[in-house]
Amino acid sequence: MDMLRFHKFTIGHAWASDYGCSDKEEEFHWLIKYSPLHNVKRPWDKQHDKQCQYRPTMLLTADHDDRVVPLHSLKLLATMQYVLCNEVWIIVHKPIQLSVALTEKKLDMELAGPTQKLIDEAADRYSFMAKSLDVCWTN
Repeated sequence: MDMLRFHKFTIGHAWASDYGCSDKEEEFHWLIKYSPLHNVKRPWDKQHDKQCQYRPTMLLTADHDDRVVPLHSLKLLATMQYVLCNEVWIIVHKPIQLSVALTEKKLDMELAGPTQKLIDEAADRYSFMAKSLDVCWTN
């Protein structure tokens, strides 16, 4: 989510050869153009003669993922809330949610198993979809 700093956390440095590195000026200019964190736009501001509109957004991460550090999702969520949540956004509100999957180590401590983890994650996703589409479940 943060293409300008991904190489500074855990194994992210290994991906610099794939994506580029913002420490190099030329590569910085590539990365800033598509870095999700740095391209959150206000829907009510016209950008390039177009108005953007965000769909309902659910960010998924794992609490101890060492390949894609959860802080990227947390930073994007915080940025979206900061940029988008004001009096205008309330009128055109689309939900923004973060779902953090617990690792097996934490699940053991909570006495929940892998099956319960899958059920909980599916429930989060289906609940988000139902709210976003304004639908209700019936038996």
